Amino acid sequence: MRWNLLGLIFLLEGATALAAEPPDRRRDQFAGEYSYYVYPIAGDIPGLGRAAGIGGSVLNIGGSDTDFTGFKIDGDFEASGYTLLDLHAIKERLIFDVGYYDFDVTSTQYGRGIDSDKNDYILPRSQGSYVLGQMTLSYNQRRYELFVRALDGNARLLEVRDREGVPYAALDSSRQEAELFTVGGSLDLTDDRLDPRRGVRMEFALKLPPDSHELVSEYYIADLNLTGYLPVRRGHDSLVFNYFQSDAYVTKRGETDYTTLQNEIGLGCPYLSNQAERDACLNIERLYLNDLIASNRYGRATALGGTQRLRSYDNGRFYAGHAVSYGVEYRWNITDEYTPFDIFVAKGVRTGIQLAAFAERGSVADSTSDLWDDYRSSYGVGLRIILSGVVIRGDWATGSEGDNFQLFITYPWSMFSVDNPT
Repeated sequence: MRWNLLGLIFLLEGATALAAEPPDRRRDQFAGEYSYYVYPIAGDIPGLGRAAGIGGSVLNIGGSDTDFTGFKIDGDFEASGYTLLDLHAIKERLIFDVGYYDFDVTSTQYGRGIDSDKNDYILPRSQGSYVLGQMTLSYNQRRYELFVRALDGNARLLEVRDREGVPYAALDSSRQEAELFTVGGSLDLTDDRLDPRRGVRMEFALKLPPDSHELVSEYYIADLNLTGYLPVRRGHDSLVFNYFQSDAYVTKRGETDYTTLQNEIGLGCPYLSNQAERDACLNIERLYLNDLIASNRYGRATALGGTQRLRSYDNGRFYAGHAVSYGVEYRWNITDEYTPFDIFVAKGVRTGIQLAAFAERGSVADSTSDLWDDYRSSYGVGLRIILSGVVIRGDWATGSEGDNFQLFITYPWSMFSVDNPT
């Protein structure tokens, strides 16, 4: 009941804010200084690994609202991407975004549920590429928006590794086409879209069931993200509250018979001649196929853990058919400035330096009645540099499975991020 009560409180606060006059924007949401950044990328995304490379961004190209970003990184995982954002078909009304990404990633896939053992995981390696496009209908300085997002691409499972890194080739390594569609919108009744300090923002998205493999279930995912910003210290700082909920609903049930799945898309373990190798392979295959069976029964809601929620845990650490989380963060603005800079590889405007302290709590379950029977928490601090058009943040968090540090872009509690693009 606690999560229902908390969600009701946030929704009532949001409804009150919607009924009242929203705060004035602190600045024009479409105007900005021409700026560019060329920067090295050296990061560690918990659950994916470490990688390094280079990136570059050009903001407000030619005095417009359009931005370009490109990056390429290599290490424990490989990825590159290029995006063109805020292309105005109708000025300040109809806006397009487009991007291309490719990847070769060995991710950490833990067991399902909030009680899954942190030492019980497999390492599936996948390779693919996709194009992502979005069309947004915007009103009143981006306060009210509706969008349609489409992803088209392909991927293939190359192998599955155990905890020691021993690889087992997938029986089916052919490329699988992927077409994903998401519809959603936002009510952004804050004083600024990039760096809000007062008001309420509500975001919602419905991820539609894609055409899938005949053995895999089709399900849609409904996400709700509500964030409130309370000004503190005469408006210089903010106390931020966040509530997030994600629910999966199966519309077409896939295969749930273990033997059938083992024969069709298993790892080929029964064909190994060495008994020790066969037993080790069967254990990895069991984790892999049992997770697929559970997902075929209940779906898989947006996971907790990583750069956005429960930041002390690995990316995608906790998942099930339903997920819910809430958090509070104090943002202390050390400086509130307008400082132009031009250092050859970077040109722009620094508008602030910020310290933060945060606490988060979340739970996942295949039945909503089991949510909050158990939960996980994160606590931490962060440093943010706010530039014209981008927020760069470094967050350190601790929880029951240890500490994590993340160097990332944008504020936390985002509905979409580059490590979970759909």
